[in-house]
Amino acid sequence: MNPATAALNAARRHGLPVDSPIVLRDLTNVLVHLAPAPVVARVPVTLARLRPPEWFAEEARLAQFLAAEGAPVAPPSDEVDPGPHDQDGFAITFWRWIDQDPARADPVAAGRSLRELHAVLERYPGELPTCDRLGEVRSLLASLDLDELLELAERLEPLAGRPIHGDAHLSNILWSPEGPLWTDLENACRGPVEYDLACLRYRGLPEAETAIAAYGEHGDIDAVMPLLAVQLAAWTQLVVERSDDPAHHAEAQRRLDRALAYARLM
Repeated sequence: MNPATAALNAARRHGLPVDSPIVLRDLTNVLVHLAPAPVVARVPVTLARLRPPEWFAEEARLAQFLAAEGAPVAPPSDEVDPGPHDQDGFAITFWRWIDQDPARADPVAAGRSLRELHAVLERYPGELPTCDRLGEVRSLLASLDLDELLELAERLEPLAGRPIHGDAHLSNILWSPEGPLWTDLENACRGPVEYDLACLRYRGLPEAETAIAAYGEHGDIDAVMPLLAVQLAAWTQLVVERSDDPAHHAEAQRRLDRALAYARLM
């Protein structure tokens, strides 16, 4: 079953008036604006191979908590039960459609909103995994026959800390008329705030450094970069299995090479 078709089936099963669906993104997850309903269906595809439906239920609970507390996040839908809903083998969640425009992007606002998000996350009463997710990463690396990276992952130590976003790069912000709203909370976890800042720095964008400066006081970001590099190298190999875009495959190779460079240094 095509994930976008599953999203439409779930929407219609829950009474949403879907006349003009728009696929917003189709890579790690499939995102479908269920127009004219102000709802976006999110269908996890890549990480659903590694994680049970309860993982995505926790994401929805976390998002509901954060939205109720006034955190700068894209909230779950209030038009329909956000789920997750089991539909055609997928765990589908419903989110509020945001009038998002990249022209509103402001890296200073991004950095400040991340600090605000961290402050609210500290109050979350639910259980989150640690940011290293070493069991998941080691299992994935073993299945991909990436032995050199697996050896590095075996040497890495778990990182304790507070609740954080877990994948806080600039592409995970929706630029609403009211300001930045963080989205894609499926990797929310417990760890040092520097892990989220490393997610910003990893992609090498100058505006990311502006966001980090606007975030304010923090510790050593580069200390957690080897762990992040290994995780991204592993996950990206799964992501590009669904893509025919040469640019995606080139990025996957760059991430693999970068992680291997850390492995050879440590």
